[in-house]
Amino acid sequence: MLTRIKRFFLPCNVPISKAAQLVLKNHVGMTGEDIVTLSTQDWHDLWTRKQRFMLQFARQGNRVLYVETQYHWVTYLRLFSRQWRRAYLFLLGPRQVAPNLYVYTPPLLLPAFQIFPWLAAVNNFALAFFLRAAMNKIGIESPILWLYSHFNHPLIKKLGCKRAFYECVDEFSGAKGLIRREVAAALEAETLRLVDLAIVTAPSLKSTKQNYNRNIFVVSNATNVAHFGRALTDSLPEPADLRLIPRPRLVFLGAVAYWVDLELLRFVALNRPSWNIVLIGPVAADVGAFRGLDNVHLLGRRSFDDLPNYLAWCDIALNPYIVDSVAENCSPLKLYEYLASGLPIVSTEMPEARKFDDLVAIARSYEQYLETLDDILGWSQEQRDIHRQSARRAASGHSWESRFVEVDKIAQGALS
Repeated sequence: MLTRIKRFFLPCNVPISKAAQLVLKNHVGMTGEDIVTLSTQDWHDLWTRKQRFMLQFARQGNRVLYVETQYHWVTYLRLFSRQWRRAYLFLLGPRQVAPNLYVYTPPLLLPAFQIFPWLAAVNNFALAFFLRAAMNKIGIESPILWLYSHFNHPLIKKLGCKRAFYECVDEFSGAKGLIRREVAAALEAETLRLVDLAIVTAPSLKSTKQNYNRNIFVVSNATNVAHFGRALTDSLPEPADLRLIPRPRLVFLGAVAYWVDLELLRFVALNRPSWNIVLIGPVAADVGAFRGLDNVHLLGRRSFDDLPNYLAWCDIALNPYIVDSVAENCSPLKLYEYLASGLPIVSTEMPEARKFDDLVAIARSYEQYLETLDDILGWSQEQRDIHRQSARRAASGHSWESRFVEVDKIAQGALS
């Protein structure tokens, strides 16, 4: 199982730029600490800042217990065919996946805890019991609690934590599912009050959280510049499944989830039947909008190592978020990956895209989105070459290594 995980999702051996290597070489990092991180991403899931940062903390000499996504019974039953093992994985205890790094899958919890706060209290009581056992097994006492979840603040006291940090990567009160907006907001507000500091991925998130915690920092997402920059070369082989799809190819990279405007993609596919839309990533939403559309291709997950190959053989990158509170407050990884690849990008309206408005085309209606795609497909080779180089230069300042150093310095400041 671990071999499969490494192959598909752990970008541990992909190249990093010389500039990024220098950033880490010159950084005196935090070491000798115990970190328990409550993640909202499974270790083997799509690779995000959560896994990256914790892996780097472990490499620096900190002992890390990475606690995977907290599934409740409704989610488990909905995903039973893919997640049936999850009902007993907690019995295995923490599994070592790298030096100093352990992964623990928590037990299944009660649903609706973001509708009825008393259920959140029950879940945290049960979770504390199992986490203490996992910590004892690997000798962790008085850890730094690193929360990516907004509803686990009771664990700060229950686990005897020396410090507690909250890293907010989305506007959780705008999420879909078994959630009441006001309950999710109240749970997060209490988390913010109790932690020593908070890190957010977008300025808009800071503006809504700073009323509850003044010690708050903005550290946006980033990319592996060297890895995705490989798409700029002409020597990467064309993936076999792309060869069967005619050009032009419009590519989307990432989870196909509720925040993606599937109706927009349907509109593009219907109005330009000679274009092909290629979606690369896990499907976590109803994709019935694509039924009967032969020019929409759901390829599913692909190896992290191979993603530059797919980008190199496509024509335009898509960032089609639904314009709502999620888009207003998120920092899409794909934007940085697209920039590093040199592909032209067309996005819906969102603050993170506006940061690169000279490189990311922003469309404010379905019709404008289509017109923008038309314009870019009409670019000359010279225009494409100029864009590639400009995009690569912009991406070079947004490496994961530099972001980690920012986060590490913030954490060290709180410990001093």
